[in-house]
Amino acid sequence: MHITRVELEDIKSHVESTFEFERGTTAIVGENGVGKTTIIEAVGWTLFDLLDYKKDDFVRRGAGKGVVRVTFESGLDERRYVVHRDTKTAYYIYDPKLKTRIADKKEEVTRFLWQHLGVEVGTDLESLFRRAIGVPQGTFTAIFLESATERKRAFDKLLKVEEYRESSDKLRDTAKYVESKIIDAREKIARSEGELNRFDELEKELKTTSEKVEKLDKSVKELDEKVSAQRTTVEKLSKIDMEVSGLKSELEKVEGDKSRTEIVLSQTEIEKSAAEKAGEIVSKFENDYQSHIKALGMLKEFEREREARRKLDIEKANVEGAIAKVQSDKKAALDDRKRIADAHQEIENLKPRLDEQERLEKRREQIRNQIADVKSSRNRLKDIDEKLNTLRDRYRENQNLKKQTEENSADAKLLVERQKLDEELRKQVANLRAGLERDQKFQSEIENGLCPVFSAKCLNLKEGETLDGFVDSKFEEEHGKISKLEAEHKEVGVLLKASREAEKSIASLDTIIKREEEITNDGIALRKEKESLEKSVSNSDDLTKELADIDSKLAELNNPKARIQILEKETAREISIRETLTDIESNFERLESDRRTKVQQLETYKDLDSNWKEYSHLRDKTSHAHRQYIANEASAKMLAQRVKEHKIAKDGLKEIIENLGKLKKEFLEKSKGFEVEKFTGEKLTFASLEKDLFETRLNFEHVSKRNGELEKEIVRLKGIRETLKNDIIEKDRLERVSDATAFIRTTLKEAAPRVARNYVYHVSIEANQMFREISGNAERTLKWDEDYGILLEEDGYERPFQNLSGGEQMAAAMSVRLALLKQLSDIRIAFFDEPTMNMDAERRERLAEQISKITERQTFDQLFVISHDDTFEGYVDNVVNVRNDEPSSTAPGLF
Repeated sequence: MHITRVELEDIKSHVESTFEFERGTTAIVGENGVGKTTIIEAVGWTLFDLLDYKKDDFVRRGAGKGVVRVTFESGLDERRYVVHRDTKTAYYIYDPKLKTRIADKKEEVTRFLWQHLGVEVGTDLESLFRRAIGVPQGTFTAIFLESATERKRAFDKLLKVEEYRESSDKLRDTAKYVESKIIDAREKIARSEGELNRFDELEKELKTTSEKVEKLDKSVKELDEKVSAQRTTVEKLSKIDMEVSGLKSELEKVEGDKSRTEIVLSQTEIEKSAAEKAGEIVSKFENDYQSHIKALGMLKEFEREREARRKLDIEKANVEGAIAKVQSDKKAALDDRKRIADAHQEIENLKPRLDEQERLEKRREQIRNQIADVKSSRNRLKDIDEKLNTLRDRYRENQNLKKQTEENSADAKLLVERQKLDEELRKQVANLRAGLERDQKFQSEIENGLCPVFSAKCLNLKEGETLDGFVDSKFEEEHGKISKLEAEHKEVGVLLKASREAEKSIASLDTIIKREEEITNDGIALRKEKESLEKSVSNSDDLTKELADIDSKLAELNNPKARIQILEKETAREISIRETLTDIESNFERLESDRRTKVQQLETYKDLDSNWKEYSHLRDKTSHAHRQYIANEASAKMLAQRVKEHKIAKDGLKEIIENLGKLKKEFLEKSKGFEVEKFTGEKLTFASLEKDLFETRLNFEHVSKRNGELEKEIVRLKGIRETLKNDIIEKDRLERVSDATAFIRTTLKEAAPRVARNYVYHVSIEANQMFREISGNAERTLKWDEDYGILLEEDGYERPFQNLSGGEQMAAAMSVRLALLKQLSDIRIAFFDEPTMNMDAERRERLAEQISKITERQTFDQLFVISHDDTFEGYVDNVVNVRNDEPSSTAPGLF
């Protein structure tokens, strides 16, 4: 696959930019800050879901949202697709030929990209881009400088080694689940076997209960026949017993009626005598009773008149009270009218002082505002003094930094020379150590002082000198040279570090000078502001004195404005007071008229008290006769009723006596020949038979129920017996699954390191070939170790990544990353952001040449190089020049 177009709308520094790309090597060039790296970031975000900061920071300042569209040609079907993504929520794949979306939302888009980018389903696209395709600027070599633990965490994720471990760990849950199922099956089998232990015992019990059911059924039928025969005998005797008992009860009832009737006859006799006596008393007191009733009627009328007179007295008192209140209100209203007149006069007297008060208050407000401004100015002066002190400190620090930077310029000029010397010393030490190892190996081959090649004494030895001694002297000489060179290399390393730090500090000299100008300008502006504020606060004492004088004068005036406001509220009541006086006079006349009317009405009740006294005496005099009359009146009226009741009771008693004789005769006839003891015996026999029947039937039902339960239980246990066979089969199957799961877990666990070693082996071979081509030295071997560290073998020595020069580190890291990309996917695209950083001119040229050869050999379809120098000018197939206005594509080497 290869990318054909990248479109940016409101992304960082790009308003609306379109970049067309071809196959081969493309150089993306332009000044710093024009947005070259933004192109890589846009591709990483759109195709690989990688963005190292918030989406809001990816949007151009002031814009609502940013949009990225990446068009690529798929290696799967050789068709072009557009991936659209914006900083809101839109994320989809567009097919230009079909003119429709074919994948929408992140999940569908990711699945589509896995397929058409040529990577395995589930690949972490973000990690793939970060570690191989488009490593962010400045981090190309960073991961290889980290600890082994950090490298393992990063590359295990990329190589998906962790997936084997995770799969093994996930199978732990499956193993636990299968084990739990096995335990469940074993428990179920144990329960079934426990229940089946009762099967033979239950079958034996079922046989016994079936026999009992047959016997009890026969007994119930026999007892049922006996109970029926005995019931007929008892019912016949019960009928006779009921007739005799009925006659006896009726006889007892009639005798009771006779007794009650005799009592009623005696009572009616007494009541008749009492009614006759009451009639005599009523006749005696009838005249006095009538006089008493008349007196009560008159007193009731007099009571009504007394109530009416009381109400008139109350109304008269109310009217007189109202008259007193009206007179009081009139006096108060006259007083209010006088106060209003006084208020008018006082307002006129205060008006001249009001103007003076308003003038003084206005001036006081002005002075207070001026004093507040002075206070604010003093606070600002304090802030300015603090800021000036801070600026002075910053100026001194900047001056010291500037002086130190200028002093370091001499060390910075020696950086290149010291780098070369450091590299030369490192090579000399490495060559000496290699020679020393060869000599040590040679020494081990010496036997008896003979040359290991010719098996004879060495002819180069001096008289009396042995071969061992000759070699030892060589060792001492070489050790001395190595020690001397290492000491010199250490000194050069200190000087080289000083030169590098000096170069960094010189790069910031322009910033230091600009900072000095900014501090100076800020100090001048603050001093001018301070002088202006000091002038404004100089007259604060005069303002304070004037304010005190005004406050004193206002105190002498005693606030006439407030007093006038109070008096005006008082005068505003003048009209209402006048209206009140008019209403008071009108009410007074009306109330006087009401009082005279009440006096006239009371005059009509002047004889009421004497009449009340007369009829009260008559009522008291006849009260005894009234009570006697009332007490006997009701009884006297009942005389005729009492005579009638006495006659009815007498006739009823006669009838009851006749009926009683007839019942006694009939009872004797019915009870003749009936034996109570025999009837009782027959009932006891019947009850005993019923009891035996009930107990036998109850026992029959109980045994029958137990028999049914046993039959059901045996049927259930037979079902359990069948289920037990299936449970045993299932248990055996689960045990086989458990064994298989354990085997798969062990295999996956052991596969992870093997897969990692396999990847490392193949990547290491590919990376070594690329590194030799980039470095132009086939005698050096690049190794990618099992802890994902990089080693460089040269002249028999292995140098770790940390000991390589900056250019060597960049070339080695690039080789490993490209080899990784080739091994892990069908993606043949890579981005290099400032790949020549820390390289000398020779290596930059060689890297540019090798990058162009990578696409020539068709190892990769597209390589993008972002660089600020002209190293790649003659080696790339295409050049994209990014400018502030719009991008342009040109032929190789033309700008």
